[in-house]
Amino acid sequence: MAATVTGKDATLYLRLSTGTLSTGDVELWAISDFSLTLDRGTVEQELVGQIGNYFTQGSLSAEGSITNCRFAASGNSDMLMNLVDTDTYPYLSISGSVGATNPIKWYLVSCQVTNYEISIGDADTISELSADFTVMDPYNLTYDTGLISDHS
Repeated sequence: MAATVTGKDATLYLRLSTGTLSTGDVELWAISDFSLTLDRGTVEQELVGQIGNYFTQGSLSAEGSITNCRFAASGNSDMLMNLVDTDTYPYLSISGSVGATNPIKWYLVSCQVTNYEISIGDADTISELSADFTVMDPYNLTYDTGLISDHS
């Protein structure tokens, strides 16, 4: 089952980690798009002497993208530093929520930026930054129906 959730009252935070320490949260402004995709593979094995094959769960992956239409907004340099200096900044944490009533919330601790693209135009064009990321430990993702008081 696939679903797209849209809504207002969205927040998105980035936290650039330096090993075990973090430099604090920065909130991204002017987000024009944010997507998060969770995918579970399927493993199939042929069976001898039985009708049909054996299927079981495969690997889990989590990937996403952010498009920000304010180039100088906070968080953009953190995404770039995570892409180019993984020795100093090995992980990027991405947390946030969408919706005021019954919000959907997420907190992804160990992300790695895999693509970073800036498009700058003329006076009639809005400059924007697009970044793709992948969750490095999707096997640690959990689902919780309880309310989370904040993103930390």
